[in-house]
Amino acid sequence: MSKTSVGIIANPSAGKDIRRLVAHGRVVSNQEKSNVLRRVFAGINSTEVEQLVVMPDPSGLSRPGLSDIDNGMEVVHLDMPPATHQGATTKASSLMAEMGVGCIVTLGGDGTNRVVAKGCGEVPILPISTGTNNVFPKMTEGTLAGIAAGNVASRHIPITESCKRSKKINIYVNGKLTDISLVDVAVTTQMFLGARAVWDPKVIDSVFLTRSEPLSIGLSSIGAKLKTIYIDDPEGMAINFTGKPKIIISAPVAPGIVEKLSISSWYQMKPNEFHSVNVQNGTVALDGEREVELLPDRRVEIALDINGPYVVDVETVLKGLSGRQKLL
Repeated sequence: MSKTSVGIIANPSAGKDIRRLVAHGRVVSNQEKSNVLRRVFAGINSTEVEQLVVMPDPSGLSRPGLSDIDNGMEVVHLDMPPATHQGATTKASSLMAEMGVGCIVTLGGDGTNRVVAKGCGEVPILPISTGTNNVFPKMTEGTLAGIAAGNVASRHIPITESCKRSKKINIYVNGKLTDISLVDVAVTTQMFLGARAVWDPKVIDSVFLTRSEPLSIGLSSIGAKLKTIYIDDPEGMAINFTGKPKIIISAPVAPGIVEKLSISSWYQMKPNEFHSVNVQNGTVALDGEREVELLPDRRVEIALDINGPYVVDVETVLKGLSGRQKLL
């Protein structure tokens, strides 16, 4: 029987992209990330988890907190070089899933969780926000996150009760599934990947969203002005900005930046319906970062998929633990 285990994936690069220069996004230092992990480990340490599985990173974010573990919990570092690129993070989450971890705690932003979701399969993710325009991860106190992760991994509360099933958007190039996004897909007229981060709404042709919640910031905040769609609602939204303007809205497209935007049309996205990208020269940004180049010989399509990763609902887990105290 495999040990009850929790995976840890922390991105030292999260929260440090170009949007710090063009907006007023917070900068989360590596020291603060290590402090968050220390609190996460304390929470996990109080549960029945027997093993921590840690993705190695070049900054050693987990090292300070691991020295606090005092209940004999085993610490396993994945047998791989320190993760310095997206593919390595996806590999790490895939290895954790193969090892049978019961939950993966992530520190990062929407982009970090996107690459984790590409490899984790059915393993629930507990995302803690340390990125920029975060919609997927939440501002969760580390100790509480650790307690929740440990109890999800121990299966004290069934996944169907402790988690919400997120949606995702599948990206197809010439009919082949090539990538995913968890929150938004932006079709831009920018020709090159460059710094990757999308920060100027003037270059956006259209946006496709898995959700548009009132407390969102970034591109999904645009959709929130039109209709509220939550993480597990079986629909998404498509918004077009080219053509004759029919709607004018103001939306917080980045921390400290509220833009007026002209919308020509918007419509509901239904699961498994294919939507063609009509821009031939540009790029497609996935969860805020340009990843796919649009070329005349490439046919790019997207489709909403309601079978995205499981996401731990920390409040629901902690509520479910009430009344489970041991009697003396």
